Amino acid sequence: MKTIAIANLKGGVGKTTTSINLAYSLMSLGKKVLLIDLDPQCNSTKFFAKVNYTGQTVRDVLMNPEVINHSIYRTKYKEIDIMRGSAEENCQGEYQLQTAFGKLKKEYDYCLIDTRPVFDSLTRNAFHVADIMLTPIKFDNYCRDNLALVERFVNEYADENMEWKIFANMVANGKSQRETMADLIGKHDYPIMETCVSRSAVVDNALNLYKPVLKHRKNSSVAQDYLELAKELIEA
Repeated sequence: MKTIAIANLKGGVGKTTTSINLAYSLMSLGKKVLLIDLDPQCNSTKFFAKVNYTGQTVRDVLMNPEVINHSIYRTKYKEIDIMRGSAEENCQGEYQLQTAFGKLKKEYDYCLIDTRPVFDSLTRNAFHVADIMLTPIKFDNYCRDNLALVERFVNEYADENMEWKIFANMVANGKSQRETMADLIGKHDYPIMETCVSRSAVVDNALNLYKPVLKHRKNSSVAQDYLELAKELIEA
């Protein structure tokens, strides 16, 4: 199982939207996916809910890793399971998820972890199990400072075997965005992926309908962007 933590210190860059659409894109490519909702807002959980879940949440797993196999639920999509989020943030340390993974019985090709924009013990739990940290970014006035802060955190906390990858999200064709991207590639040694996800109203429309973009508008350019992002991660 390859584990990908979707993380950034900045809000509004599309972490949850990425988690949702990447999970579905991986499924469409024949992969079995576990999505872990570590964001107390629980938006990934609400999106994928097959029913109104009751029972154990990720909080229970972080309190007692032994319960992991009783804390995973099927979603409305056959090949996507979810460990649902919790608004309660109690956590008994930053290695609880790592311990729980050692007890996981069901097999998955990919595990995606949706995190909140705070590098606290919840996010560090994700770091300690992640093979890849995937950081969505928006090309705005704060992009450079934000990446420098994320890089500092990666260098300080990430396990040495974890790979950091960055992709440009909500990309428009404006001159300022092209200049920012050229600067990041030309002047900084950031691990920026080839795939960019374009800005599109299709994304918001799909979210409002609780549908992944690839299911809502399969032939749209942004749906194909997410599919290409999934393919690039598979090949990584």
